[in-house]
Amino acid sequence: MNMYWNHNSAYYPWVQKKTASCRTILDVGCGDGSLTLFLNDGIKRIVGIDTDNHCIEKAQSVPNDGFVRFTRCSFEDFMPDKAFDAIVFIASIHHMDMAKALQKARSLLSPSGKILIVGLASPSVITDWVLEAARVIPSKVISSFHHMKTSEELGIKTDYNLLRMKDVRSIVKQELPGARIRYALHYRYLLEWVSR
Repeated sequence: MNMYWNHNSAYYPWVQKKTASCRTILDVGCGDGSLTLFLNDGIKRIVGIDTDNHCIEKAQSVPNDGFVRFTRCSFEDFMPDKAFDAIVFIASIHHMDMAKALQKARSLLSPSGKILIVGLASPSVITDWVLEAARVIPSKVISSFHHMKTSEELGIKTDYNLLRMKDVRSIVKQELPGARIRYALHYRYLLEWVSR
């Protein structure tokens, strides 16, 4: 698969760094499988799931060494036989009931497993709006430099019916105590949580 750049793939190196010591990874809402294949090092066991048949067919069409598996399935219906060291949501958790998705993700983690989210949310307080405005120009410049390919151009299902950032923070506080959320450049927030 030829690697493209967009506001999601910009954070693949961050995910790679955070999952360096993980042996099993679940990519929830894997789209065309680009992150799953990016993380494949011939050692990790990685599962990518998505509800979109076109995306799963595209992901499955790329040869891999058997360490990667793609399945057409919703996260709600996904029933693995083993726990995961990391569960990753890249621009996908806003397609789901976030609280229920986080509860399920926690239940599927191995001891000291981690949840990683590259998420989207709409601004809700003045600080959010200021940060949103501050990242517009740098993001546009970087996107132009990298010849960005949007999800729509790649045929990946998109949905911009987003939670407000304050609601995201509230859900995260309830479901993932101690999780760190920070704003990222390309209209995304980054979340990391490690189970105890």
